[in-house]
Amino acid sequence: MAFNSLANISHGIVYRLGGDKYERFIHVYLCWKRVVGDLLASRSHPVKLEQNILFVGVQNNTWMQELLLLKQDIISKYKSIFQEEIADIIFLIRSPKRKCTKRK
Repeated sequence: MAFNSLANISHGIVYRLGGDKYERFIHVYLCWKRVVGDLLASRSHPVKLEQNILFVGVQNNTWMQELLLLKQDIISKYKSIFQEEIADIIFLIRSPKRKCTKRK
């Protein structure tokens, strides 16, 4: 009997819940760290994908500037890894992703 890792099972569930409409965004969201690296992924996160334009929330102006300078590299790297096009990336200042914490 083959066992699937918990990560594979949870990714499958996320894709199933999102359906066809959000499949591509879920793919971008889950692979963001692979595209931009650990440091930039900890300071930014995909917010939505609309008409082939990716909207990315960024922690502050400094990180936004860094990502703007790397925008074409990010688009190229995404295309080379996944053979999918992203026409443009728009960066927005957003509060960081909240981590789930256990309430006392």
